[in-house]
Amino acid sequence: MRERGKELTVQQHETDSPVLPIAQIEKLHAFRPDLVDWVFNQTQAEAEHRRDEQRRINKFVFIERLVGQACALLIGLAGIGGGVYAAINGHEWAGGTIASLAITGLAVVFLTGKQVKS
Repeated sequence: MRERGKELTVQQHETDSPVLPIAQIEKLHAFRPDLVDWVFNQTQAEAEHRRDEQRRINKFVFIERLVGQACALLIGLAGIGGGVYAAINGHEWAGGTIASLAITGLAVVFLTGKQVKS
């Protein structure tokens, strides 16, 4: 941003790594050497916590996908069962349409569903 000879510079540093950059660790060591070990201990504790959370999240994602598959199976079976019931009771076209729409609907959802990135 420039305004009448004035200049403002903004610098931002983001990292996904839980460890501080070496330059910052060196500056901390020059200022307070006793805190360097504390930073590494806290980094290790955070990494262990992050791994535990990731395992827990992965378990819930797996359960969610299994439940989704079971629900899809139930919907498909209900659609086919409803179609067969309608066809047995004299409504062949309606039964065929109901069963076809149930299977087609599931196929469309499975083939065009959003991909979840883990």
